Amino acid sequence: MKELSQMSNKELIELVEEFKNKEWLYIKELAIDVEVKVHDKNKSWKELKLSRREDELLTIEECIILANNKKYSKILKIDGSSSEDDFFIQQPFDLNRNKGYVARFDADSGRVVLFCGRGPQSSNPALGVRFKRKHKD
Repeated sequence: MKELSQMSNKELIELVEEFKNKEWLYIKELAIDVEVKVHDKNKSWKELKLSRREDELLTIEECIILANNKKYSKILKIDGSSSEDDFFIQQPFDLNRNKGYVARFDADSGRVVLFCGRGPQSSNPALGVRFKRKHKD
């Protein structure tokens, strides 16, 4: 596959379309699969009972790797091209976790933001869930 910087607009669109109807994307470098689409939007961490499944959410380190990879960031819409695909992530700070704060990843308008101090009752129409799982050969 060509590097993204060498792809035409048509080729980029075809790449995104290829993964549009797939549920999971294999991330070889991390040996995980990541859900392509963000789901359960406009529901809070508390409503989704994500405390029980926090280990299935992406870590801050995984988000950084994905956001800095042109191919993965394009397919997962974390390249700043969508303002409707924010998702909860694992809380990277014990202090915040102990206070009940949750973390999320936002990417829009050409910027990426990690929020780590939100309450578990927060929700909005663009915020949802994107799970990961260990890749099985």
